[in-house]
Amino acid sequence: MLRLLLRLLGIKDFEVCKSCETLKQQLEYERSEKKQLTDTLLAIVSPKVIETAPVEVNQIIQSAGLFSRRRAILEQRDREEAKILKQANHLGKPDDNLKKIDKLEQELGIQEEREKIS
Repeated sequence: MLRLLLRLLGIKDFEVCKSCETLKQQLEYERSEKKQLTDTLLAIVSPKVIETAPVEVNQIIQSAGLFSRRRAILEQRDREEAKILKQANHLGKPDDNLKKIDKLEQELGIQEEREKIS
């Protein structure tokens, strides 16, 4: 409001102080650093997609000359699929340890002790 009145009256406007400029620069630097950190964390957390080299079915059909060629191509494809399955073996599976722990607590009578205490 004060600046508006000063401009209307033709009085020279206030100059921006150096500390305000410094704070603006620091804020901009911190925001960019925070964005880089967030991007890095997202890159670390995101799942890695493993793609196999596409083995063309036409390649198998075209090599009808020798059975050994077809078998080698099929075995290579199976090895690649097995590798992918092996790497993704434990993704998204729940722990079975909770069931084992509950069963062990039941055998030892820990649940009964907890009920007596409460």
